Amino acid sequence: MPSVSAPTLLPFGRLAPGALSGSATRARQATGTHLHRIDGYSLVDGTVAAGTAIRSSRFHVGGHQWELLYYPNGVNHIHRGFVSVDLALAAGAGAGATASYRVSILDYAGNPVHSRIVGPLAFDRHGSRWNGVEELVATEELIKTAPFLIKDDRLNVRCDVAVLVMETKPRNRWFMQLDRAINGFR
Repeated sequence: MPSVSAPTLLPFGRLAPGALSGSATRARQATGTHLHRIDGYSLVDGTVAAGTAIRSSRFHVGGHQWELLYYPNGVNHIHRGFVSVDLALAAGAGAGATASYRVSILDYAGNPVHSRIVGPLAFDRHGSRWNGVEELVATEELIKTAPFLIKDDRLNVRCDVAVLVMETKPRNRWFMQLDRAINGFR
């Protein structure tokens, strides 16, 4: 059997001519806001079971589709008596995302009354883990503040999302210039 020698790396500082490539990654933040209005809130408040979410329509931020999940009677029986909220990547193809979000219940003038900030967190499209706020506000407190929050039997929930976006592009021309500068190639 012939012996196979391991590849030999060039000494540091020398670049392999003809096999040089490079890339550059730019990180940026994409932001967006979604306003979810729940009409007929008096019907929802007392009848939706714990663990049942009211889902917003899908909205786009940072190249991803998101959904806001509002649990008027808690995300589960342990958190019954509280409003719970969650932000989820909508089901579909694609990679996960890293994001932060703020969810707020607004008064009828559009000002945040009950608010929480979550993240940054890693989100996946499988919805396999809870990324939400289990106790945004106690339902008793929501009832007390209802005269300032609910007008015409309507509740407004705002979700501000900030997504980390990583953009990687090939930069071969720049690396070829570096190769010429280091190795003196023409």
